[in-house]
Amino acid sequence: MMHAQKVVVSTLASLGKLHEELTEFSRRILREYNFGSDVELVHQILVEPLGESVRFSSLHRFTVSVGLDFADHKEIEITAGILIEESSCAASVEIRADLGEAVGELGERRLTLHEETVDGIELGAAIGFLGRAVRDLGNLADPLESLAERYV
Repeated sequence: MMHAQKVVVSTLASLGKLHEELTEFSRRILREYNFGSDVELVHQILVEPLGESVRFSSLHRFTVSVGLDFADHKEIEITAGILIEESSCAASVEIRADLGEAVGELGERRLTLHEETVDGIELGAAIGFLGRAVRDLGNLADPLESLAERYV
């Protein structure tokens, strides 16, 4: 296998493992928090070409109905992503919430609950950063803060 192919295979395998870890993390959140009976959890891998760059993302979205038939809902997204550019990479792990019409105490509709980012590094370092950041998510005492009632 040529060097470039090895790098691609290794990168995709690493991103696949991170996606699996975030899938398990989001399933754990679903078990530990009381979102009510109307909740959907979707796991996606996204590949977005951006000019000369490409962004790979692992997305895990909770959609929680707060009205009839999801007419009004909240969304919580857990994402890990890497932007691969010609000369460097950027990586991020985030938990964001969109409270929809059910605006929170602070009157804000969109909230960032957790965010770790790095920019201007090489591909291997970006993958390493994502691995550490995803593990750090698993160690958060209350990853969703006060957005949902915990079962445990």
